[in-house]
Amino acid sequence: MATDNSNLGSCVVVVGDPRGELVQTTMRLAREGEIDAVACDNVYGAVAQIAKAAGRRVLAVGTMQELARENGAFFRIAAAHAVQCCCLLDRTGPAGREGNRAPQCEIAHLATRTQDLLAALGAGVTILGAVPDVRSVLKEWLATPQPRGARPVSRDAAPAGHRRGAVAEAADEEFRATEAELSALLG
Repeated sequence: MATDNSNLGSCVVVVGDPRGELVQTTMRLAREGEIDAVACDNVYGAVAQIAKAAGRRVLAVGTMQELARENGAFFRIAAAHAVQCCCLLDRTGPAGREGNRAPQCEIAHLATRTQDLLAALGAGVTILGAVPDVRSVLKEWLATPQPRGARPVSRDAAPAGHRRGAVAEAADEEFRATEAELSALLG
């Protein structure tokens, strides 16, 4: 794998279970590529690591379930600080671990996963189908020139012609305090 030649160095922040395949593989690949890497148990630790890595090129890697917490607040924070994100889709999901669930629970779970995926896609997140895909994402990320400065992202910004629904606005209100706390860590 190509090594990082930037003057500030690059950093990979990996979010998830330290014993999990995604974290283990990403940390190994980062070491092989001589890239600084930090493993975080959860997205809140990742926000703190992003703050510590200010001025460096950062790639955040984790599962969709973990990075999409708090209604996608991490994606907005990452975008505001020019952090590229990469999410692994969990194909089994909670249904695969819990067994059979009531139909209304399945519908709610599917709606949540769809909302998470839309938030990720809207933020320009790279979606991985399998853990081995991390290798190609790291290579491409290292080959891409480091961006100069971050463009702040407005939490209320919506694409032209897109009207936010009452449910989305209610969800924003519910998570506004948590997002403010996450943003304060970066401040």
